[in-house]
Formats: sequence, structure tokens, C-alpha cells
Amino acid sequence: MPPRRTPTIATKLVASDHVKFEQLCRMEGKTKTEIARKAILEYMQRQEKGITDERESKLEARLHKMEDRLAGILVKLGIGIFKMDHLFWMRTDKEIRRELFKECYVAGVRRMREKLSKQEEELRGQTGKE
Repeated sequence: MPPRRTPTIATKLVASDHVKFEQLCRMEGKTKTEIARKAILEYMQRQEKGITDERESKLEARLHKMEDRLAGILVKLGIGIFKMDHLFWMRTDKEIRRELFKECYVAGVRRMREKLSKQEEELRGQTGKE
């Protein structure tokens, strides 16, 4: 069976560039094929990296936009919650409001802990981490 050959690429250089190329090959102690192959592979890697960097930049921009949207939503939620808290505080009988709000706070914290624990368990199951 004859040895496998890789495809050949041919190119032309102006005389002055060809002389420089030959000098470079002699200085490096490598063949024209070796230097040309290395140059082409490095060029292709730079091109691929540029495409990857561009994709990552677009992804970063999208993530930043999502962060901004989430921050805006959190601010709106915070304002809405504060308004409701203030409304109920003002409308609740002064003698029971401190104790009532303390009970509500404790119940809210307890409920959030329960919810977060369930969510953490779900996330661990999805990622496979313990």
C-alpha cells in the first residue's frame, strides 16, 4: 500500500518576500514546508480565537444586559415590598404592630430557609455536586 499523502498547498511570493522566506528557513534550520505549515496553523488558530473572542464578547454583553434587568426587577420588588410594609404598619393597631410584624418577619425567614434548602438540593442534584 502506498504511503498516505497529505493535501498540498501551493502559493506564490514576490521575489523579495521569497528571498526573506528562504533566509528565515535557513536561520531557523527548517524546511520551507515546516515554516509554511507552522505559519498557516498559527494563522488559523488566531482566526479561530478571534471568532471565539467575538462570541464571548457577545455573550458577555448579553449577560450584562440580563444583570441590569435583574437588578431593575429587584429594585422594583424592593420598593413594592417597602410600600406594602409601610401601608400595613400604618394601618395596624399601634399596640400590636411591633409583635405582629416580628411574628411575620420570623415566619418569612423560616419559610425562605425552607424554600432555599429545597432549591439548593435541586441544584446539587442537577450539578452532581454534594
